[in-house]
Amino acid sequence: MRNGLLSLWRGVARKFRRSVMVPLHAACERFWIRYGWGSLPVLVYQVGKVGSSTIHYSLKAAGVNCEHVHRIVPENIERIAQERRNAGLPVKDERLGLALNDRLQRRRDKVRVVTMVREPVSRNISAFFQNLADYYGGNPLGSIPVDEAIRRFLDEYPHHVPIEWFDTEFARATGISVFDYPFPHSEQWMKIVEGRFEILVLRVEAPDRVKKEAVEAFLGIGKIDLVRANVGEGKEYASLYNDFRRQVRLPEEYVDRLLNSTYSRHFYSGAELEEIRNSWIRKHGE
Repeated sequence: MRNGLLSLWRGVARKFRRSVMVPLHAACERFWIRYGWGSLPVLVYQVGKVGSSTIHYSLKAAGVNCEHVHRIVPENIERIAQERRNAGLPVKDERLGLALNDRLQRRRDKVRVVTMVREPVSRNISAFFQNLADYYGGNPLGSIPVDEAIRRFLDEYPHHVPIEWFDTEFARATGISVFDYPFPHSEQWMKIVEGRFEILVLRVEAPDRVKKEAVEAFLGIGKIDLVRANVGEGKEYASLYNDFRRQVRLPEEYVDRLLNSTYSRHFYSGAELEEIRNSWIRKHGE
């Protein structure tokens, strides 16, 4: 009897926390960001699936006040919402981005931003699997045929997203073009200071040691430990993801279109891009 009551109480407490306390905490955070007079949190702000969750949770674990967001520009938020409505998909909660946009427009606070970049071919595959349920509804992700996943990736995924994000989202929110600043390929990170913005641009391919040193130097904090988060190999689709990467045959035109973009040529050297191209063509070609 006692164990049953204890189990019932724990279930009620978990449900109360999930349905009441977590949303209330998020609403209070958004209110303070929009109307508060304190410093803005550090923004971990970038396109999805470039390793940003790891940085976000690592900063949180180190006690850094930070927020994680992919979109701030209201027009982009509404466009994505409408696209999801048209496709019959649930609309994501992006009120945090709207609150940040309101704060950036109304006040001239100092803003510190950590943004990350990733080789776009790998990024697109990772992002496709992150949103796999959107393409297959309620089907168990492990039961999807790999050839069907490959077809849908090539035919339906919006491949332009990572190579256009800095123009269509970041520059519109901050007024800064990262492409105006030469990127040091050998160091794999850079700091931009323009107006009220301080921006750390970091490549996801950099070794953990470099990531740690870059973030610590940028924020002026002691050592942080990287906390792995949102990694595809640990998801329910891990087996399909690995099979996909082994079996996919990417058209050379597709690989070249992504790697010849302004984005890729800015953040990766010619030699690095050639190595990336060869790895995809050799590894995944006939």
